[in-house]
Amino acid sequence: MKLARPVLALTAALLLAAWLAAPQLSARQTAPGAPSDLGYVLNGINLTLSWTHSTGPFTSYLINVGTVPGVADLARFPTTTFVDPSKLPQYLSSVNNPAAPTGSYYVSVQGVNGSVLGAASPEINIVIPGGCVPPGRPENLTAIVRGSASWIAWNPGTGGTPSAWVLQASTTSGANFGVGLLGQAAFATPAFSVALPPGTYYLRAYSANACGTSGFSNEIAVTAGVNTPASTPAPATGRLPQFDVRGDVLRIAQQARNAGLMDGSVSCPSRAGYSDSDIEARKVNLNGYINYMVDNLRQIDGRFGYNAKNPRAGQPLNAIVAGDEFAYHYGRDTAQGSPNVYLVDTLGGHCTFGRESADYRPFYNEFGTWTGAGRF
Repeated sequence: MKLARPVLALTAALLLAAWLAAPQLSARQTAPGAPSDLGYVLNGINLTLSWTHSTGPFTSYLINVGTVPGVADLARFPTTTFVDPSKLPQYLSSVNNPAAPTGSYYVSVQGVNGSVLGAASPEINIVIPGGCVPPGRPENLTAIVRGSASWIAWNPGTGGTPSAWVLQASTTSGANFGVGLLGQAAFATPAFSVALPPGTYYLRAYSANACGTSGFSNEIAVTAGVNTPASTPAPATGRLPQFDVRGDVLRIAQQARNAGLMDGSVSCPSRAGYSDSDIEARKVNLNGYINYMVDNLRQIDGRFGYNAKNPRAGQPLNAIVAGDEFAYHYGRDTAQGSPNVYLVDTLGGHCTFGRESADYRPFYNEFGTWTGAGRF
């Protein structure tokens, strides 16, 4: 999302003219809903925008940039112009610009369905000073508790990129937070798992970088031994954070290996109508390994499910799910079919028949959708 005016004005005008000249779609095609939760993280002049997906069908997004509120007088960027369509990144709800020029900008995002333009997200003001910016306060601090085990995570919030995240724990809440402060710990990432001794703890987080510290996050109470809901409740705004389940995934994968579920004959079974050599057809369907992985992760949080594979180059049109990936639904919308997901690959060497290995590899540049695959 380059914001340099002379080049962008011409580029945006040409792109917009081409986009508007596209053939009109039939009346059956509908406009997407407005994206929500538009926010940004800034590291010097490296700007990253992110938002929650539009509701309804969409094929890309249009980013509006203006120098005054409510007017895209600088540029309008269709995300389809920046991507490899065979990988579907135009569907992603994030854009990165490593060299955004300094200035003050008013930005909104609209979903696009072919040539049908949806409503715009609420507009935000982004000021790029060209130097260090303190981080914004962390958002959506959330905990999952299962017995003495807990998973705690939060989102960085809007503002400068944090270099450290700090979690505080107290025995009191609200205005008295800090009375009976149990201590605080700094983390390299805003997600971790920990075994809790008996008791009730009140938690809040803040972040810091070379330019200063943020305000405090929301406060939550965590009681060891008292389980949180089977499916983590949706936040009022924004998205749920990405919980750190790396250790759990690797443990479950080892159990699957011990049970023979990682073997190619189980994790990459043949499919009716396809030859054994058609690996792309064989690797995108339900199998014993991914069923075991997802079923165990759902003991932590019912928001875990399968990644529904979306047809693209090299994939069969009747693909059901990714045979070695899971999806975590972070949104407030209905899970089934939702694009508001985190994706993680859990099996290295899938369909290599003897070279399979446990893996934990998040996908930040791949589009997917959540599905229960008819199992839940």
